[in-house]
Amino acid sequence: MRLLKPLCFFISISQLSLSAYATDNGDNKSEIEEINVIADRLFADTTRLSPSSTITAEDLKAISLLTAEDSIAYEPNLVVRRRYVGDPNGVLGIRGSGMFQTARSLVFADGLPLHYLLQTRWSGSPRWSLLGPDEIANATVIYGPYSAEYSGNAMGGVVDIKTRTPQERRFIVQGHLLSQDYNELATNDHFNGNKIYMAYEDKIDDLSLSASYNRLRNNSQPMSQYFTNASEAEALDDLGVTGYIRGKDKYGDDVIYIGDSGAEESTTELYKLKLNYQLGNMQLRGTIAYEDRLREEQDKNNYLVDASGNTYWGLGNRNFEQRTQERNSLLLGFGVSAEIWGNWFYDIYATNFEIIKDKERRSGLNPDDPNFGSRNGRLTQFGDTGWNTLDIKLGTDSLFNRDDMRLSIGLLKDRYQLAINGFNINANDGSVVSTRSPSQGETSTTAAFAQWGWQSTESLDFALGLRYEQWKTLDGLYNNIQAPKRDENTWSPKFSAGYTLNERWSVRYSAAQAYRFPIVEELYRNEAAATAVLIADASLEPEQGIHHNISLINEFDSGKLQINVFWEKIKDSIYNQRGTINDGGNNISVSTFLAIDEVNTSGAEFIYEQGNFLIEKLSLRFNLNYTDAEITKNSANTSIEGNDLPRIPSWRSNVMLSYPVNDALSVHSSFRYASNSHGNLDNSDRGGEVFGAIDDYFFVNTKVSWRMSEALSLSAGVDNLFNDTAYVAHPWPSRSYYLEGRYQF
Repeated sequence: MRLLKPLCFFISISQLSLSAYATDNGDNKSEIEEINVIADRLFADTTRLSPSSTITAEDLKAISLLTAEDSIAYEPNLVVRRRYVGDPNGVLGIRGSGMFQTARSLVFADGLPLHYLLQTRWSGSPRWSLLGPDEIANATVIYGPYSAEYSGNAMGGVVDIKTRTPQERRFIVQGHLLSQDYNELATNDHFNGNKIYMAYEDKIDDLSLSASYNRLRNNSQPMSQYFTNASEAEALDDLGVTGYIRGKDKYGDDVIYIGDSGAEESTTELYKLKLNYQLGNMQLRGTIAYEDRLREEQDKNNYLVDASGNTYWGLGNRNFEQRTQERNSLLLGFGVSAEIWGNWFYDIYATNFEIIKDKERRSGLNPDDPNFGSRNGRLTQFGDTGWNTLDIKLGTDSLFNRDDMRLSIGLLKDRYQLAINGFNINANDGSVVSTRSPSQGETSTTAAFAQWGWQSTESLDFALGLRYEQWKTLDGLYNNIQAPKRDENTWSPKFSAGYTLNERWSVRYSAAQAYRFPIVEELYRNEAAATAVLIADASLEPEQGIHHNISLINEFDSGKLQINVFWEKIKDSIYNQRGTINDGGNNISVSTFLAIDEVNTSGAEFIYEQGNFLIEKLSLRFNLNYTDAEITKNSANTSIEGNDLPRIPSWRSNVMLSYPVNDALSVHSSFRYASNSHGNLDNSDRGGEVFGAIDDYFFVNTKVSWRMSEALSLSAGVDNLFNDTAYVAHPWPSRSYYLEGRYQF
């Protein structure tokens, strides 16, 4: 019954034949016009050898594009766990790499790394907010580590986002209003937000420039729900305390819910400047992105009321502390590309990311609690944290002046540094009372790689790749003890063969070995807090993966059909293993980074895209994906052998549809489905639609766009139209409304 309404809606929409690959009839040509970027030619083999999917700016008009991660939300066999619009913890999971295995996916925007290879789990999400969604020209998802261009951090895949390069002068002003209905447990409210984007774009002779400001402010639904053992109800009844709500936890056990975290208010401001300059035969490009983020949880809800009608704070009071986080970061990128020696090209690109300030304050107890001030608060502050990279590539598509051979080679140097300092502070005045154990460390990688390709016949194509990596650690601090330095070397071979069956059909087999080295948090982050304990492991070995993929592709005039079959075996798979203990009515999460001996994953993806689907102007993007990720060996705890790897659903599917009613008006609909999965390695969490569960979901979204004039456009949308209740540990957004206005001149 849960899926009946969405299914009927899907059928009716399909019969209406919603669609259009191009709804602007060329009016917006300047928005998506591309220039010949030399850097993109160097590793064209990456998308040739790897299964991939690309979504264009035209396709993205079918959805409410509010943050950068929306651009890939409907791509095959992945999930972005964006819990609400503006969520800083939008982790990415691709194929057999779960959403909390964040170091197994890479995200780039015009070559700038947005992935965050310093922390993992929810803290390891890509820095999506350093990219304005209105800048995006297209996004390509590349599955697996089949190209030598990328490290083993591409075990899941790579997201490669391209932004617009201005070709004319224009000013853009765009605004959004957003609102969400929410009615769960004892909270029934509307949570609202707004977004504004302003940009100046110009092309002055050989210089293209873009200066933009993106501001998003939103109030989320409550992210956490607080509960305790059902046995506590009797004691509360004896005290005359009411307001608790009986329910189940993710294990199916009886609990009582005593409160929730209230709205999380998030404000993000992005200031950005992009420059592209053609200097003779050289292309110069630079980016400066500065982010200012404020995140607050100030309105936590305690459901409990004593006999006098006052809020009762005697149970789980640590859950209700207030929290504020201030974060400022700066991302810089500079590149130069040129054609040399006839058919040879080079590209040099350097980036630097720095956390200027990142402070989180917790109050210990709620200020309304009569005992406020009796327990210290906490301050967590980042020190020298960030990364820098230098990427040098050289390549040709006619090796030895032979059009049937190509070669790309490169060098990469990166350095990732993390320093986190903790303090216990006086809850009343914020002064430091004592220090907690700091966590810090640094990793660096030097890599060399080469990819050779040969079109041996008109139908047959081969490619060989090899990647060498030297990985080092230094300055690691483990429980106030200096960790020994480490130095490891690996070789990762790649192979691919493709065969063109006829004008429409082709098949390709790709295989790769990959090593994913531990990141700083996995090695050195140790912290004990009131509600969570984290234990790192400085001796972790790199993950070792063997990956295979077979793709069958049929390309036709108005679209394509693609079937991918993949299987992989990963040894020493690093996973954050978690448990919960109860201490005086407070649930304390204990987690540590341990290696699972072996995980085997297999799956298939069916991808179908077509314009003029069923009727003229109907456009369809559809994918259906199956993944089976199984723990096949774990000597430390053999009881979990045969279990599913957490947070990887067996089934995923996405649909995007659009229909241009006329030149000015278009309607769109989209659908997202995922089956349920487990959050624990022991697969003991079998409860559904409760806090902590990883539920199945079927979200139906709609959007109407009205182009009032060449300069002015409006759109309105509803996400989760049928208000499907589902959790990804935290609750997914309920029914949400969006209104967008855009003016450009």
